[in-house]
Amino acid sequence: MLVTTLDFSGHHFEAAVDECGITAGAWARIGDDGESLSLDHRGDDESSGISVEFLVCILAELEAPDSVIEEMSQTRALDGRQSADWDGIHASWAYHPDTGLDVVLSRS
Repeated sequence: MLVTTLDFSGHHFEAAVDECGITAGAWARIGDDGESLSLDHRGDDESSGISVEFLVCILAELEAPDSVIEEMSQTRALDGRQSADWDGIHASWAYHPDTGLDVVLSRS
């Protein structure tokens, strides 16, 4: 995955990150020339990562359906990697209490 600090202001993912006031970095990474976004949520055993509020903000900016957000919130560690698609966006995520909810979004 290519991660840069280039200006992707015309791309959907970069706009969502900017709108939510998140500084792209280790926990919100734009990749693939602006075509993907990786989000690292803070888990119980981690002192860093994005908060639930930031995660929900990004999903709202990307107009994720309530059903997808609900599926994410109900994912258990035993469920393994889950995925969903909406409006040209593919989302996959995994959850563990220690590492949190980690989400990868890409253009589909």
